[in-house]
Amino acid sequence: MSPTKKILVVEDEMVVAMDLEMRLRKLGYECHTAPSGEEAIAEAVSFQPDIALMDIMLHGAMDGIETAARIKMQHDLPVVYLTANADEHTLQRAQLTHPASYLLKPFKERELHICIEMALVNHALQQELKTARADLEKRVIERTAELLRTNTTLRQEIRSREESEAQVREQAALLDKARDAIFVRNREGLVLYWNTSAERLYGYSKIEAITQPTAVLLQEDPEAATLALKATLTYGEWIGELTHQNRNGVEFVVESRWTLVRENNTVLVVNTDISERKKIEAQFLRAQRLESVGALASGIAHDLNNVFTPLLMTAQLLSDDSEDPKILQLANIISASARRGSDMVKQVLIFVRGGNGEREPFRLEHLVKELVDLLRETFPKSIRVRSTFIPDLWSVIGDATRLHQVLMNLSVNARDAMPDGGTLTIALKNFNVDEAYANLHGSAKPGEYVCLSVSDTGTGMSAEVRQKIFNPFFTTKDPGKGTGLGLSTVQTIVQEHGGFINLESTPGTGTSFQVFLPGSNDSETKVEPASQQLPRGHGQLILIADDEQMVREIVKTALEAYDYRVITADDGADALSKFALNHSAIAGLVVDLEMPNSNGIACLQALRRINDRIPILLVSGVTAGERPLAQIEALGASFLPKPFNKTDLLTAIHQCLTHSPEEIHAND
Repeated sequence: MSPTKKILVVEDEMVVAMDLEMRLRKLGYECHTAPSGEEAIAEAVSFQPDIALMDIMLHGAMDGIETAARIKMQHDLPVVYLTANADEHTLQRAQLTHPASYLLKPFKERELHICIEMALVNHALQQELKTARADLEKRVIERTAELLRTNTTLRQEIRSREESEAQVREQAALLDKARDAIFVRNREGLVLYWNTSAERLYGYSKIEAITQPTAVLLQEDPEAATLALKATLTYGEWIGELTHQNRNGVEFVVESRWTLVRENNTVLVVNTDISERKKIEAQFLRAQRLESVGALASGIAHDLNNVFTPLLMTAQLLSDDSEDPKILQLANIISASARRGSDMVKQVLIFVRGGNGEREPFRLEHLVKELVDLLRETFPKSIRVRSTFIPDLWSVIGDATRLHQVLMNLSVNARDAMPDGGTLTIALKNFNVDEAYANLHGSAKPGEYVCLSVSDTGTGMSAEVRQKIFNPFFTTKDPGKGTGLGLSTVQTIVQEHGGFINLESTPGTGTSFQVFLPGSNDSETKVEPASQQLPRGHGQLILIADDEQMVREIVKTALEAYDYRVITADDGADALSKFALNHSAIAGLVVDLEMPNSNGIACLQALRRINDRIPILLVSGVTAGERPLAQIEALGASFLPKPFNKTDLLTAIHQCLTHSPEEIHAND
């Protein structure tokens, strides 16, 4: 468990300082305050804080900016400026101290928390970067010293070549022990010397390399090589990164150091393969981007689910109140789109956080039909989209959202493989894998499978590309047009579902991906649940507390349509006030978990102090991992996740009013 972060608050207004200290301690930080710059500097020595919150307009001999500058210089702390109003000159002075961030008074507790955590994380990353830079500079100095020694040795070798060939061979043997690829070339690019590490890196022996042009051996970019040679001849040396290929056509990046040997007008080249380092750097940057996406997705998941809830309930109410086919069609479109949006939010969270969604039996052909309609609308008209499947198709047990991603990734790849148009075919069939077939396909196991094939008439793949196609970050697309994660993600999802993939492709003919998913030949999974009459109320009065007006209104409409009476509250404080006035008449409450002015848990605790037996249904759009289920259960409440439809709501209300509290699951 990480130690509690310590925060130094520098604020000359005592009320503001005390309020800040209380809010910070509530957020779990250890906090000290200082009313002046001099006391802040002394407190920084004794308290040793992790971060300082500094009033930019601090009164006294030292203002907030000067105090921040001294604290940063002495302790290298991140500083967040707090300001209600500051002129342009003050802000320009503050910018010179390189603050971690600014917070404009007044600010919300969430803004304060996010600002502090981001400042701490950024500061930690900067410290790591400084350490890494210092280490890199040390290594560069050491390597430079080593190269200087090597250059000196080479110059001595060249000068003494005519005197002693034995000495030349001895010096060459020393170079052969170097891990870097080292060779000597003349101005025309012909190789004069080629060490053992160069043999290993490029795949050419000394005999093959000597007198051969580097353009052929290294497959180097002629323009880049010309610029490097020009700089070497002008300044005596050149350092940079170049892209080379080995004998087998494998491409890699080298850090290349060129040194001019003036005695015989040749160039000494030292190349270090840095491909792995570049991959690690790229993976680190991708991981950072994923972390940012995860933080963003978590922050908006609740808000998006608040948007989807009114859409789902409105669509269902429209369907109930109309027999017009056009209105029913539009209602179905709204409902399906809201469900898909909710699934997309969950899928983003699953992708950035890891883990799996819920798995249940479903018919894969329904997913294919929906996707085919989407592809026909969005893909170029030059691409014909077809689908075929047998009538008695088995069901599969899986996460429909994840399998939708598999279908989408394969379809997009097929589209990109047909720039001039063609035919995309998605087919489904039942397939029995026996022992013989399983032995021919290493990842397959005997059993019943549903075979999903996605085929195109595009450019196809070579045997070499097929061997690498599922490798993470491998892509045949131009830079910036592909991450190399699409097919790797497909393979991961299929393997998580207990399936396997076959790939058939011929250059110039097309490609076919065959995805085998375990099937279920159980007729029970094919039967749609019979519609049931929704439970109605008996005039009970329900208090709805939610800060989203659209959610309040649609829930009120749905409950009133089913014989409930409703009063609404727009935040926790309003809910407590209205419950206190009407507690004898209220039969139950629907309370949002995330509300201003007393959130759902705080509101629930206060309600329980007034009436410890009143039925309460908590609703929220937060993700499953962020739900305080233990607190909800301890306070005797039920739970319904957003987005929910009318059926979910009425069933949950009925169970809440008639049964013991338990978590109620919607079809999320």
